[in-house]
Amino acid sequence: MTDIDREVDAREAPISGAARSTLEKHAAALLRHTADGTFPLAAGVMPLEADHYTSAERFAAEKRFVFQRVPLTLAASCEIPEAGDYKTLEVAGIPVLLVRDRQGKAHVLLNACTHRGAAVASGCGTAARFTCPYHGWTFSQDGALIGIASADDFGRVYKALLSMKRFPVAERAGLIWAILDPASPHNPAKMLSGIDDLISGFGLADWSVIESRILTGPNWKLAFDAHLEFYHLPVLHRETFGPQRSNRAFYFAQGPHQRVIAPQGPASERAPDDLYAFGRVPTRDEPLDPLLMGEWILFPGTSINTFYIAGIRCVLLSIVVPGAEVDTSTTTQTFLAETPPQDDTARSAMADMTAFLAHVVGDEDMPTSAFQQQVMGTGLLGEVRFGRNEGGLQHFHMWLDRVIAADDAALMELLCQP
Repeated sequence: MTDIDREVDAREAPISGAARSTLEKHAAALLRHTADGTFPLAAGVMPLEADHYTSAERFAAEKRFVFQRVPLTLAASCEIPEAGDYKTLEVAGIPVLLVRDRQGKAHVLLNACTHRGAAVASGCGTAARFTCPYHGWTFSQDGALIGIASADDFGRVYKALLSMKRFPVAERAGLIWAILDPASPHNPAKMLSGIDDLISGFGLADWSVIESRILTGPNWKLAFDAHLEFYHLPVLHRETFGPQRSNRAFYFAQGPHQRVIAPQGPASERAPDDLYAFGRVPTRDEPLDPLLMGEWILFPGTSINTFYIAGIRCVLLSIVVPGAEVDTSTTTQTFLAETPPQDDTARSAMADMTAFLAHVVGDEDMPTSAFQQQVMGTGLLGEVRFGRNEGGLQHFHMWLDRVIAADDAALMELLCQP
């Protein structure tokens, strides 16, 4: 076994007994509510000032105290599976480079040459090293400065002090997480509130990337709010999901993260992970799939939707991040499959699904959110409100305030295992 193989194995630990117990509690609650015909609601309606979506001051606080202090999900491990594989992205105006080195370790770097700040990479691909296109300085896969063009003419510098800026990184549950502050004293692996343990049962590190695309949108919270409730599904998405779709959702919190699950649907919607169709909590020697159904919300802006296509388990990994300005954001949709499609029927079905999901978000959600941005920008709306059936939105926005208000010393305790 190579060093890279060992690193890949280390990325995906079996689900712990504690995580299994939590998932079983979720399942038991869902089955109990279904049997009793009951549905939990939040304690009351929560108002929120509309300028949370438009205020430059609020946006600056979110960038500094959320997006540069908490672990962010930046990619699935399988997006950069081999040595030298890399991917670039931008988060709230910060250019980021993800790369895997020869030892199989993932690095998250500021995508900037330490000479004068030019980008050393763009897009995605594979590279043994990164050479700045401006003046030819060269960096290794872990960001170390290894070469200076015309070094004698340039003058004496200490290469060890001129490595690319490195961000604290953790690779857990088949996802790459990082804190976008090189000076952060925290280990991101210890700030995930146990959500990584709960989703480790997917085994995402060994999945296959089918397709990825980037959608632009308004304020990042408006773009992400649609992931946090199902109230809008039979209305806004009546032509895509259908008007018969339930507008209810069950919510399960795990620190700032949460899980959103629809009530039992008609028989035609049943899938291999349908807990309702299974009818009971799986035993420890049975497949884990019914315990993993639903949409997983990873604070502050990541969603994992689960479903089956042509008998293959798939997820849509949606990562929503702020743009450089308060009224801009990007949503990266990455479609993953547990096993690659083996025939044209499966490939065609997956292509149809990726196009469908891009249409739902890009042509239905995003225009609605853009209009919300316009209205809130007038200052005339005053406030919005989240209903008792929108507990996911209430949980998310309260946690944003908690994280922003926490000082650095309290942040670790706030985000550690609950």
